[in-house]
Amino acid sequence: MDQLSYRKVWQLAGPNIISNILMVSISFAHLWIVAPLGSEASAAVVTGGRIHFLLMAAAMALSVATTAVVARAWGAEDTSEASAATTSSLSLSVFISIILGSVTYLCADQMVGLFKLDPASSKMAADYIRPTAILNIVFAITLTIATSFRAIGDVMRPLVFTAYSTILGILGSYAFLYGKFGLPELGISGIPWGTGLGQSLVLLWFFLHWLTRRYVLKPKPSEAFNGDRLSQLIQIGAPAALEQILIQSSFLLFMMLVAGYGTAAFAAYGIGITVLSVCIVVGLGFGTASATLAGQHLGALDPEGAIANGWMTMRLAIICMTIMALITYALKTPLAAMLSIDPEVRAHTEYFILILAVVQPLMAIEFAIGGALRGAGDTRYPLFVTFAGMIVGRLSIGFAVAYMGYSVEVMYAVIIADYAIKALLLVLRFRSTAWLEAAGKHLPLAVQSVAGVGREPVRAYAVEHPEE
Repeated sequence: MDQLSYRKVWQLAGPNIISNILMVSISFAHLWIVAPLGSEASAAVVTGGRIHFLLMAAAMALSVATTAVVARAWGAEDTSEASAATTSSLSLSVFISIILGSVTYLCADQMVGLFKLDPASSKMAADYIRPTAILNIVFAITLTIATSFRAIGDVMRPLVFTAYSTILGILGSYAFLYGKFGLPELGISGIPWGTGLGQSLVLLWFFLHWLTRRYVLKPKPSEAFNGDRLSQLIQIGAPAALEQILIQSSFLLFMMLVAGYGTAAFAAYGIGITVLSVCIVVGLGFGTASATLAGQHLGALDPEGAIANGWMTMRLAIICMTIMALITYALKTPLAAMLSIDPEVRAHTEYFILILAVVQPLMAIEFAIGGALRGAGDTRYPLFVTFAGMIVGRLSIGFAVAYMGYSVEVMYAVIIADYAIKALLLVLRFRSTAWLEAAGKHLPLAVQSVAGVGREPVRAYAVEHPEE
């Protein structure tokens, strides 16, 4: 493996951060596009966006498993296994996205009803959710492809794809919303249609090149439904899926608590979460880098390297996200003004951005250390950590705040407890090295197969771990 260095971490994290910021800029663009339509339209887009993230929970969980399996195979120098794992992940993502998309489409009205929005906001939110459910397969495939290439260290290709899909998606959303450039005026429902169209065009380009075997990761149709590999992806991904469902569900429950303070407070929370998402994707960039390095080093039988890279990534993430926190706080007023025309919404948004600045160093720890654990295949403990932070830290305190009638500002501040609990538990886990034992239970098929034993790292692993 390459020599340990902050430069190596940044080479992986930097392009990932840019890619993630581009993806989040779509959410910003959606709010900016609908801002002239009033707080009801903003609330509808916020609600639809939350449902979309819940819908994507399974794809996000699968991306965790894909990173672990593909990175391990790549670290063991088995390109064929990495390609097979990518193909299996794509087939699984298609299957899951179709099922979840169908359920969401049929239950759109019931999901929106949970938020108790006004009739106009509810109707627009349902109009947003239905096409999102149909296009879920496009979003899921896009994420799986990007994850596979990042797992082998190719972070530039996903960046280029993301840049094109972002530009096309924003233009398409604007055009379909207002009926520009000769396209039909679809209203709120035009936003996801435009985004999906942009990503579909980029996906078409990718598949034309992938099927003609122009990438190092090549299609392996015969391995698409390999039972052992699918089982491995599910075993690693299942806890991550539960974690994502818990995260998104708790977000929804917390949003319901905030909704009790009125439309302005609800819209401000949604806008603040959109601002937070920019900061989150910086953390996700470090989390992806940490997961990739942990998987590759463990695949190359270098646990010391996996540990060292985890701590280095955490330190670099804390520095970068603290700088982001200061910048975000300094720009709180223009950000609030850009994303809403309502004075009350702007005031709430500015306060919420202050809370976000406080939690960002804690988020840096969560993403960097959590990413290392997931990249090693230890996905159960992060599930426990998420449960502790969300249920004990956020929802329990949140319900108490609502019951005692405290202000919405106090409700916003509840998220500090959530991130503080998660950061503490993750650091304790990583220091214990118990996660390395969990990592040994999820060896790549390259190690387990006859095809893999010809490579030195695999042979060494077989000698050192005969019980596996």
